[in-house]
Amino acid sequence: MDKEKYGPIGGKEYLIAGSLLIIVSRFFGPFSLLAFGLGIVVYLLGLYFWSVEVDSRPLKLFLVEAALLVAALFVLSWSIKWVLLKPSWGIYNIINSLAPAYPLIVASAIVYRFRMGLFAESTGELNFNLAGNLYLIGALLFPVVIGVVLMDLARFVEAYSYWTLPLAAKRNVPLNFSKTKALGVLVVSLILTPVLANVPFTNYDISKRADGVALYLKTSESVTTADILVKVPEEFCGVRIYIDGVEMKPAKYEDMVTWGPLELLLGLPGEGEIRYHFELPKKPNNVTVKLCEEGFEYSWSGEGYIAEKVENWKNVTFELSR
Repeated sequence: MDKEKYGPIGGKEYLIAGSLLIIVSRFFGPFSLLAFGLGIVVYLLGLYFWSVEVDSRPLKLFLVEAALLVAALFVLSWSIKWVLLKPSWGIYNIINSLAPAYPLIVASAIVYRFRMGLFAESTGELNFNLAGNLYLIGALLFPVVIGVVLMDLARFVEAYSYWTLPLAAKRNVPLNFSKTKALGVLVVSLILTPVLANVPFTNYDISKRADGVALYLKTSESVTTADILVKVPEEFCGVRIYIDGVEMKPAKYEDMVTWGPLELLLGLPGEGEIRYHFELPKKPNNVTVKLCEEGFEYSWSGEGYIAEKVENWKNVTFELSR
């Protein structure tokens, strides 16, 4: 064996253990973040041993991939606030919230595909190519559930591929994934991002926002539909809705809570919102939303301060007559 072209594979056990721990860390409950971090450390050790004996590029590519994913996490944490009070609901709301991070997720998957290609060329284990392709397809389908499933499957294929590694690997092998294809995939993700951010493309005649409340109005010859969305405060105690001065009960009521990645990892509360749907015989002139939030008032007595729970009502009015 030519020692210049081949190097002994070290760190195989670290790569297997680290990759598997990263996959299953989500099932560790309150210790998920700790397990995930430990998996990353073990995996990095395996890549370091690989870089010493065979090729340093997989380690460098992993660091680039990790930086892109961290950036995507911060974008996703911001995007759940961006989609709050948007008229989309359910699965469309999820797709809208994932859209801003979509190019970063796809870019990280392209780097992952390059990294798996290096492993495949170096070891002759073609399942690495399968893992890279599955992960890239999963990233392209990331805004829908099947994409996440494919990305998880790719990680399992990667872990299995480490298990079947030979005793030695080729050094300084070429990349086996076209840079032109990679650029094309990234361009497609950039084109799709504004589409995903705005589905289902519902048109409203009037849309207004103010102080944690949004109003979406659509008029026709026979009926006017109004959707009123309310951001739920921490100490929520009720909503009253007045249309042209008359308190109205909604024809339909829905609530939803959205969690970002940091909220899920740290066990923090998500962002809640409520949608009230009305069907009206004509276009209203004004809509007033009264939003209640509980608080405390403190008063002094002879023995000290007394805290009394009170209801604080906030009025948000939309003038529509103009």
